[in-house]
Amino acid sequence: MVQLQELQVIEHKNLRVLTTAQLAASLDTNGKVITRNFQRNKNRYQQGIHYFALTGEELRKFKTERQNDASIKHAAVLYLWTEQGVWLHTKSINTNQAHQAIQALIESYFSITNKTKEPQTLAISFEQFEQLGRRVDALEQLAKNATLHTGEQARLRKAVGARVNELTADKGAQKKLYSSLYAALYERYGVGSYRDIKQYQLQEALRFVEKWRG
Repeated sequence: MVQLQELQVIEHKNLRVLTTAQLAASLDTNGKVITRNFQRNKNRYQQGIHYFALTGEELRKFKTERQNDASIKHAAVLYLWTEQGVWLHTKSINTNQAHQAIQALIESYFSITNKTKEPQTLAISFEQFEQLGRRVDALEQLAKNATLHTGEQARLRKAVGARVNELTADKGAQKKLYSSLYAALYERYGVGSYRDIKQYQLQEALRFVEKWRG
C-alpha cells in the first residue's frame, strides 16, 4: 500500500482527485481491479461527481503537465476519481485495508483545502465511518429507484419518434411501430409505462431505441 506522503497531489476543476494508478496503490490493489469494478457497476457512477474522464485536448494538456508519470503515458481515456468515487470503489473492494485506506485518504489527502494547501484533520471514528457508509447506501438506493423526470421522459419520446420515422414514412405503419417499440421498452424494463423507467437506465434505453428494428 502506497504511503500518503508519496501521493502526488492532483487537482481537477478545483477538486482533489486520484488517477486509477494512485487509487489502486492506495487501496493495495491494481488498476485492473479498479477498472473491472467500475465497468461492472458503471450505472452507480456519475461523471462529474464520482469521476472525470479526460480525452482529447484536455487529456493531452494533463499529460503535458505530468510528463514523468509513466502510468498515464499511453492512456486514451484517463479517469480521475473524486472523494465520492473513491468511496464507491472502497465499497466494491470491501476489505479492512480498503476501509483503512479511505479513512486515511479523507484525513490526509481530500481534506486539504485548495486555498491553504494545509491539512485539516477530519476526526472520524469507525462507528461514524459505518454510519457514513449506510447513508451512502441509502442515497444510492434512492437514486436507483428514481424514475424519469419530465425532461427525460420527453427525451425518450423524442428518440422513439425519431426511430419510428427512420424505419418508415408510412403513417399507418408508424402507428403499429410506435405500439411495438413502447411494448418492447415495457418488456425490457418490466414497467407499465415508459415514465416508470429508472433514471439510471435512460442511456441504455436510448441505445435500445436507437438499435431497435421492429
